[in-house]
Amino acid sequence: MSSVKQNETAPQESVYSQVRSLWKIIDGPKARNGLLLFGGAITGVIATNALVQIRLNTWQGNIYDAIGTRNLSIFMNEVVIFLVIVSTLLCLGVAQTWLHETLKVRLRKAVTFDLLKEWLSPRRAFQLPLTGAISVNPDQRIQEDTRRLCELTVDLVVGLIQSTLLLGAFVGVLWGLSAQVVFVYEGNAFTIPGYMVWAAIGYAAIGSLFTWLVGRPLIAAHTDLRVAEADFRINLVRVNESADEIALMHGEAAERELLHRPVDTVLMIMQKIANRLAALGWVTGSYGWLALLAPLLLAAPGYFSGSLSLGGLMMVVGAFGQVQAALRWYVDRFPTIAEWRAMLARVIGYRTALQTLEEKSSKTSHIRYEQSADNSVTLEKLCVYAPSGRVTLSEPLVRVAPGERVLISAAPKSGKTTFVKALAGIWGWGKGTISYPAGQRVAFVPDTIYLPTASLKTALAYPRPAEEIDDDEAIKALERVRLGKLASDLNVERRWEKELALDEQRRLMLANMLLYKPQWIIQDESIIELDDESRNLAASIFTHELADTALISVGRFDPGNGFYTRKVDLCTTPPSLHMPLRLENGELRETPEHA
Repeated sequence: MSSVKQNETAPQESVYSQVRSLWKIIDGPKARNGLLLFGGAITGVIATNALVQIRLNTWQGNIYDAIGTRNLSIFMNEVVIFLVIVSTLLCLGVAQTWLHETLKVRLRKAVTFDLLKEWLSPRRAFQLPLTGAISVNPDQRIQEDTRRLCELTVDLVVGLIQSTLLLGAFVGVLWGLSAQVVFVYEGNAFTIPGYMVWAAIGYAAIGSLFTWLVGRPLIAAHTDLRVAEADFRINLVRVNESADEIALMHGEAAERELLHRPVDTVLMIMQKIANRLAALGWVTGSYGWLALLAPLLLAAPGYFSGSLSLGGLMMVVGAFGQVQAALRWYVDRFPTIAEWRAMLARVIGYRTALQTLEEKSSKTSHIRYEQSADNSVTLEKLCVYAPSGRVTLSEPLVRVAPGERVLISAAPKSGKTTFVKALAGIWGWGKGTISYPAGQRVAFVPDTIYLPTASLKTALAYPRPAEEIDDDEAIKALERVRLGKLASDLNVERRWEKELALDEQRRLMLANMLLYKPQWIIQDESIIELDDESRNLAASIFTHELADTALISVGRFDPGNGFYTRKVDLCTTPPSLHMPLRLENGELRETPEHA
């Protein structure tokens, strides 16, 4: 059995494949070259910083030797050198910070714009919920997950470069200084090549092993937390958008109880992460504090044997500290890497699901969409597989001529909305043929009017750019549908679905049609299903300004008076075992014989 929906817990790409996919997101050589340029610049700054840090370590040995010998002249000279070194490090630090943060901005721009392009490609936003759990809360994946992924990616990459360069630079220094750590055993003096380097690596390896063992469960915990947080937020949005209805029904207490469940889930996972982080704190904290004493203990034999001066000891301690700081980056970043992997999997998994939508749809889509031989819209032997059953027309061949007005009469819960989606080409499950005239404008009007949160002019022009209409045309259209009072708000941005009554929203849609002047309008329910005044207005517009526009309404209401030239019935056969699609636990699935 194949499923139209996919579970988010299905096998995912490897981390390597996901990283490659993240790089592919950065579209175009200009964007990639820009990121590479910034990456090269920040690498250069970090490399220079490492060289200056080596000079600072040498300075540390020199000034402690001057203190040990009480040489004031050398001491004051080293103070001047220190000021030069610190000034250089300050400039490098500011440059690195600016490059670091700008790199986050550039990466987020590339990833966010790519996800928006993939999500808002034709039909994808509609088809996405059919892919399963991975389609839940696309807003979080595009906004919050993408923001966090980009920040973590830049932080980890820059940190990795910095730690690696510092490690490479100071391993050489520490190796050379290891020759000054002389051991004496039974009167024989000897040295161990790279003694301090091996000690630092061993110390870091032990810390890394314990960190990995304790912190490994954080990867799954962070993924679970992102899902739970998204569920909590979507419930809050639902309550906020339905605040009026909840208040009228005095449902605040009930909603509060309902919200306790997603909150409890979030808090439970947070507590699990807190417990694991506390356990991890024992490891990283012990590792960090012991790192202060470890180099002194390891280098003590050389100092007390006299082979290592005080300045030499401090250089060893400083170099050991730099090596430990570099190695500790790998140890301390395990929780961050765990979160980064969770974010990477969510963002890349979401993008992969978007890109495979068309492939999945093509395997189950059987309705053919063609260009009509004449200027008519033709529905031939059309059968739409809807969750409510098989949806067909009372006539096997329906041909609608230009300028004709046809009502497809549908009973409640007959699958009419799914039928309209099939006409629009976003619901492909079914059989038969739908033909449209080539090169003609077709407007699809949903049952629920959608108005973008933007200026009124943008809402009037939607989905076309507002620049395509001038203000005078927009005002004339508003006046024609008796919304002239809104003319002064043409360029005001508001949530117009909250500002306008339902009847006003439908008249605004009429104004949109006046400006667009499509040759065909196909609508779920009827534009003229309004109050008497607005119904007469709509009839007048279709009689005059839109007289040449053909109208296909899929709905229940016939105003009479000869508005529609003819009527066709929508027929629904209830689902059965032979139905190609069935609902199972709220998911749309194919039946075995059609899988």
